[in-house]
Amino acid sequence: MFDPSTTIAKAIRLMGTRGISHAAVVNDEGLLVGIVSVKDLARHILDVFEEAGTVERFDFSAALEASIHDIVSKPPYVVSRTIPPEEAAEIMLQRDIGFLPVVDEVGRLVTAYTELDYAVSLVERFDPARCYATHNIVMGDPSEPLIEALGSMYEKGFRRLPLSIDDEYYMATMSSILMTIARRPTEETLLEPLASYSVPAPMLEYETALVSDAADVILAVTERALLLVDKERLARAIITERDLVEAYLGKKEC
Repeated sequence: MFDPSTTIAKAIRLMGTRGISHAAVVNDEGLLVGIVSVKDLARHILDVFEEAGTVERFDFSAALEASIHDIVSKPPYVVSRTIPPEEAAEIMLQRDIGFLPVVDEVGRLVTAYTELDYAVSLVERFDPARCYATHNIVMGDPSEPLIEALGSMYEKGFRRLPLSIDDEYYMATMSSILMTIARRPTEETLLEPLASYSVPAPMLEYETALVSDAADVILAVTERALLLVDKERLARAIITERDLVEAYLGKKEC
């Protein structure tokens, strides 16, 4: 949870190091003010960049030292404590949200449903992971400057982007780009290539990986995504924590 006065830079660092994409913003009385997501943070950085027009005029103070109060999603969609997990999962998929707050009668935050909660519940699910994977993989450009890559990911609605570098697969994330900018706020950082801040992509075998295997990996890595590769090590599909919510509901068939 964050206080409304938390700075953009602090929110980026805390969310990035914890591998989370959403957080609640709560006031001193415990009332839910809003939800901040990685995409909200990216949108703010990109708005500052658009206003500047060029890297040389980018205002790092405006981008990083502002409070999160003005960028949070408010009012957030909330549910009561009586809602069952299955219904919460349906709401998250229908509304394309990754964080569903549970509040009491006066609006105090009690808990929240997250995509990772559903991943935890799948550690003993033994149906094929490929049934719930996204097969239309969009690969990123390893040479694209960080600020441009952030814009591309935001426009496409991606929180992570696979890369192919020298016949190996890597993964870049919106969080890693934001953390790099927050930690090294310089013009040079904005122009560094995306490949410099990617990591080897987590991978499982396309034909044999189970939902439980995918859940184990996604819970263990901060990228919260993995590639399914065939025997020739060609990427066939990608699985994210959002796909695991669908797996929880069993909505897809192979």
